[in-house]
Amino acid sequence: MPNDSPRKARRDTHGRGMRGPLLPHIAPSHETRDQFFARQLRDAIKDLDGRMGKKVAGITFGFEEIPNLRDLILSEGAVSLGRIDQGNPVKIVLYQRPIEARSLNNDLMTRITRDVLAELVSNLLGLRPQDVDPDYQGPQIRN
Repeated sequence: MPNDSPRKARRDTHGRGMRGPLLPHIAPSHETRDQFFARQLRDAIKDLDGRMGKKVAGITFGFEEIPNLRDLILSEGAVSLGRIDQGNPVKIVLYQRPIEARSLNNDLMTRITRDVLAELVSNLLGLRPQDVDPDYQGPQIRN
């Protein structure tokens, strides 16, 4: 027999407050870490496309949670933040969890994402990262 009544909010048995998320998952302001990272990357790519135009038209962008074993072997023990896949089309992939691990807050994560994107695009096009992103701050901001 189905129960159509809304669930009652239960208190934690130790008296520390409500159980569950503060916002329901259907609320417009609810955003997971994955959704936040994808949105930040989309915004960075949109800005990059506005600045670079046709130079980045043939590049596909994406992200993965963690680097694969091949990337770990090629980076000689250091965890890389992204990679360039030479192919048709060329693909730039950023790694979400390593970028999040170097970020103390969302603003820093956004800055690191934009810097890594600028580094990879500049590597691909033979430019300096400052030419790709005028706000480029370099690797010293990463912990």
